[in-house]
Amino acid sequence: MTRPNSSSDSALDAPDPASASAPDAESGVGLRALAGRLAEEFGAGPDTLARVASVFGEVRDQAPDLLVPAAGALIPAFTETQASGGGNVEPIYVALGEWALDAESEPIERMRRDCQRFQAAMTHGVLRLQAADPERCAESLIALQRFNFLQLALLASLAARSQEGGGVVRTLPTPEYAAFMEIFRTTIEAHKQEGKQLGLLLIQIAKVEQVDRLLGLQKGEAFMLRITRRMREGVLRKQDQLGRVSRDQLACLLPRIAGEGVAILAANKILGTLEAPVPIGDRSFTPDAVIGIAMYPEHGEDQQTLVRNGKLAVRAARGSADRSAIYDPAQGEGEELKVRYEARLRHALDEGELELAFEPQLDMKSGHIGGLECMLRWTDQELGKVSEARAMETAESSGLIREVTWWILNNALRQCAEFTRAGLQVPMSLKVSASGLLQPDFPEFMGRALRTWGVSPNRVVIEIHESALAGEIDPVKATLGRLKAHGLRLGIDGFGTAASSLGNLAQLPFDEMKLAGVFVTEMRSAPLQGKIVRSLVHLARDLGLRMTAEGVADAETALALSTLGCERIQGEYVSPPLAAREIVEFASGLAGLSLRPQG
Repeated sequence: MTRPNSSSDSALDAPDPASASAPDAESGVGLRALAGRLAEEFGAGPDTLARVASVFGEVRDQAPDLLVPAAGALIPAFTETQASGGGNVEPIYVALGEWALDAESEPIERMRRDCQRFQAAMTHGVLRLQAADPERCAESLIALQRFNFLQLALLASLAARSQEGGGVVRTLPTPEYAAFMEIFRTTIEAHKQEGKQLGLLLIQIAKVEQVDRLLGLQKGEAFMLRITRRMREGVLRKQDQLGRVSRDQLACLLPRIAGEGVAILAANKILGTLEAPVPIGDRSFTPDAVIGIAMYPEHGEDQQTLVRNGKLAVRAARGSADRSAIYDPAQGEGEELKVRYEARLRHALDEGELELAFEPQLDMKSGHIGGLECMLRWTDQELGKVSEARAMETAESSGLIREVTWWILNNALRQCAEFTRAGLQVPMSLKVSASGLLQPDFPEFMGRALRTWGVSPNRVVIEIHESALAGEIDPVKATLGRLKAHGLRLGIDGFGTAASSLGNLAQLPFDEMKLAGVFVTEMRSAPLQGKIVRSLVHLARDLGLRMTAEGVADAETALALSTLGCERIQGEYVSPPLAAREIVEFASGLAGLSLRPQG
């Protein structure tokens, strides 16, 4: 029996159905494409549809009393496919698209009930007619279940798009979350009635983002579909259900399993089959998969709770050598705290509760203030004092990094202008995270802010941490070049603590280097640390970079750094971070610090 090649690589590289034009969608062609994509994702490919058509023909011929009108336009399509011996399933795809058009005028809940009625009738027919052949009966029931899932997924996708205000058929939806959750819900209901355990595996594919970026979204979609095919063909049982919950996450339902040991075994098999690279065109990409596991009913009794707990397990799996993890309630406690911090940070931004402090930097030659480092300060009514590192980590994880970065820079430049009016004209260092630096409009924002507050760009040092140089260097290099074009000075913070390349450092337009305090605090007591400090100070001098050492706690360390040629220092020996109102007074009273050892 011949089959259409809808499961071939060429089909995977076909245009994304989500890009279909409005006329195609309204005529049913776009929805036919969506049905084809969903069929691929939910395992209802040509073989499944051919078997459903065969089952339909058998029920129609031998038990016509079981057929119901709920199938509508699908009945002629089943008949045509069955007449072709299962070799032509295209009529079913087309009929599914036409059937889905009814969702614009018919209540989706009624259409969902019709799906269930048709499924029940066909299941009854299979059990009556194929009971004498258990293997054939089981395969028919699995095919019917997958077809039912395909219908429900199509409806759920359309309903989700309608709720977003995009119209039911004018813009094609992506199936993903809404479709899978509908399938998950019906599966949980069945397991609840049977008193059976159900396993959920959430498989995160990290590399799809790279494929999207390098080759485009269409190739990224092909990459994910090939991964699902590899899993179906190499690991999963016929009754296991595979779906999508997001761009980079697959979900696998393991029905009626004995316990979490079976889920762990399945996860290990999946990880094994995904170790080999996946070819896309003339390139290959290793999926870089991790798996989170949640069990019904132990870890949740509804689909939302189980998916949420599965995602917590995925996060734990990222830090596990096994690349998989089972949900643990302790993971939820950490997540709750994270959510709380994110909510309080949003509140702090809205209510103006963030503040800035400034740590003076001592010029080693003059003994006067040679610069200021701007620092974020956050004291929350519920959380108390929150460290700058925790605040920025929260900003990153909550998607607030842009807002927080813009707030810091804008207010720091405003304060810099006020310092100038008060007679204090020293450089100000502003730390920017890697993600903040790579905001597309960051250089333009800095240019506008400098003009708004009337601050000379050579008074401002944009500092990025050395870790920002460990990834792709070209975007960083391009952004730094745009910042230099605005006249800003550039510094590298925490040098020596990350795995950046000296080659990268040499090709980037830095003006300053900051020596990490972890080396400074032990440079006199630990000979190796002292040698590292000496080497880094000499490196900065050879590269023409001004060196500032942080974490200086006493005069002896300050003297040692001065002897090595370090130009500026900061730390408790100079001053702790001060509020803006204290800076001018501190600067005017600083007549130079003695570098002679005490005693």
